[in-house]
Amino acid sequence: MDGVELMITLTFAGDESGDVSFNFGKGASRYFVMAVISTSQPQKLRQALEDVRQELNLRAGYEFGFNSMGSAVSLRQKVFSRLRAADFSAWAIIVDKPTLPTLFRTIRRLDFYLFFITELLQAIPAELREGSTLILDEFGGEPDLPLELRRYMKKSNLPRHFNRVLTKRSKSEPLIQVADLVAGAILRRDTQREAEAFDMIAGKLKNLIEYSLK
Repeated sequence: MDGVELMITLTFAGDESGDVSFNFGKGASRYFVMAVISTSQPQKLRQALEDVRQELNLRAGYEFGFNSMGSAVSLRQKVFSRLRAADFSAWAIIVDKPTLPTLFRTIRRLDFYLFFITELLQAIPAELREGSTLILDEFGGEPDLPLELRRYMKKSNLPRHFNRVLTKRSKSEPLIQVADLVAGAILRRDTQREAEAFDMIAGKLKNLIEYSLK
């Protein structure tokens, strides 16, 4: 209708790559990456992964994860080629853990996660978050993650704006898998200097925060 502005409601999904441990001597990752993707057509984005699954005759329920694809370069290229053509945007934060103050080594794993997901959400314009849905991967089996996040956002004076915040298993939610693929591509770029996957989705990134206190 003339004079009426239609508001597009987005669906966001987030996942992380790397870990929150500081036990570097036992294999903890140097970097922790959190990525959040958004789309106005969640079913279409889910279908993009389903199309790849069918084209490559992958088993039903195959979970697209950056690490799980391992050395399957051709599969990764096929998936990221499809993502490059898909309609979504992304925001991400990469944390150089060795540069963080000692405090971060003593807080709960969940508080570490909440601190950086909140830092990332602040980078997403409020008008995009308004009325939207945020779907996060389960973190450490924390049953009350949505409630904990709402409390942390309130403590950080960050208006929630999201209409719903919920958690799902990544295996059952392709949107979380897309976020995992974005986070994994960033981590691979910075840990192994391998940027092919990152370069294919770099145009989707609205903001990549490099969190380092060096």
